[in-house]
Amino acid sequence: MKKSTKRACYFVVALGSATIAMTGCTYSQINPEAAAADLRADTGYNELKEIEPGTAKLVMRTFGAAGTTSNAQFAVSIAEAPCKDFQHLGAAAYTGSGIVYPWIARATRVGTRASPYLAHDATPGQPIQVRGIGNWSTGGANVAYRAGSCGPVTVSFTPAENRAYTVEFVWGEKMSCRLAVMDATNPEAPQPAEARDIAGCPASSR
Repeated sequence: MKKSTKRACYFVVALGSATIAMTGCTYSQINPEAAAADLRADTGYNELKEIEPGTAKLVMRTFGAAGTTSNAQFAVSIAEAPCKDFQHLGAAAYTGSGIVYPWIARATRVGTRASPYLAHDATPGQPIQVRGIGNWSTGGANVAYRAGSCGPVTVSFTPAENRAYTVEFVWGEKMSCRLAVMDATNPEAPQPAEARDIAGCPASSR
């Protein structure tokens, strides 16, 4: 008679300055359909499919680096001059929604004043600048607390009428960062959008 084996799944949850290792299968493995719905809701997928006629939709978001708590502050500007007259929109934070259990995702965002994503209606044909500033922290029982930031990073692009775009704050190696702009009018198959990096924008709005 063969002995049955039970597979254990491990994942790490970052809550504020504490990192907690948990044992058990992830939410996405136990309830794939509900997890997929949570992921769509918390990454702006549904917003991308709801474009006000005659406008362009922007969804700004970020995905955290492994083992860290992170968020990104976003601002936009329609000024002709680079790096001028930014309007602060708020902060977006990735909580692991769709991967970890919903209560863990909610707890991760407590105290951050961040949303899962930010949505903004843009004027088609008018160039828009998007600026992102990222903040991260990590630590736990056996890991020293560390924190830092990355940015500002800024891009400019011209949205088209009745199109939806994601502007994603992307974390790279050694907590480097950049902004990636995708045409996500079809959120199932996003395509790179033509965008220009703007160097040297300060963190202040003017």
